[in-house]
Amino acid sequence: MRRAVLILFLLALAPLAALADKPEGPVDAIGMLDYHRGPHFKVGDWVKYHTQGTSAQGFKTDYTVTVLIAGEELWWGEECFWIETHASYGGKVPELAASLLSYAVFQDTLPARDFQKYMRKYIDGLDEHGKPLEQLFLRAPAELITRGFDYDEPARTTDTVGVEKVEVPKGTFDALKDIQKWRETTNKQEGDSTLYFEKAETHTRWWSNQVPITSLVRIDQHNTQRQRTWMIGESANAPLLTIEEAVGSTMLVDFGTGMKSKLIPERFQRSLAQQGAAPKPPARAPVRKPATTRS
Repeated sequence: MRRAVLILFLLALAPLAALADKPEGPVDAIGMLDYHRGPHFKVGDWVKYHTQGTSAQGFKTDYTVTVLIAGEELWWGEECFWIETHASYGGKVPELAASLLSYAVFQDTLPARDFQKYMRKYIDGLDEHGKPLEQLFLRAPAELITRGFDYDEPARTTDTVGVEKVEVPKGTFDALKDIQKWRETTNKQEGDSTLYFEKAETHTRWWSNQVPITSLVRIDQHNTQRQRTWMIGESANAPLLTIEEAVGSTMLVDFGTGMKSKLIPERFQRSLAQQGAAPKPPARAPVRKPATTRS
């Protein structure tokens, strides 16, 4: 599966290409859900955002994303929900993607990190008849034989600032503000020289329980990439140069309910209860009354 997973709607920044014009493959917003808040949504709920960004090297990004709870499905006895993503670049026809996630993700103690482990299926384009192509999401073989977790992403620190008013296209919200930072450094040897590379990123975020699905009102992002190179014994004379700097913002445009899916089958565009597909609770054995004794 080749698709860009949106984490808070600002794509992961690659060295020397801080904000690309358009990601490769369809955009999937499963990383955008507020998993810590639980499933605070119903089928048909949607939320829309506009993202813009620029970088010192001339890269730009400008797109809108709509995240839709498109339906529910009982998959191999597991209660799941469909997330559908509509990504539009330059006002063009939106590109579509959809993924089926298990509701068990909301029971994970670290759902924001592990959400991809709960993907069960995804829709990858259309077949020759114009029908969506459903594919099973298969875990990498290495994940099945290794213990623990192996994440390349550096540790992030988050400071909560407090509640303040923030204005976005949707309106003004009293939102909880926090600031998330991370920094990553590498050193490598190239011939008789040492190359030091540093990447730092800051997300300033505003949250509100009034916003369905994501809880996100706004994000401002600042990314800096710097490096220096020196010969053996000359590190003191090697300046630290900024090679790229990027800024971007994602703002809430609108949200609502009643939107219809453009990808998943009609029979799943309802809740499990409406489909009659919800599993029945196990039958309980009748309770026996204690025998009465006569004196």
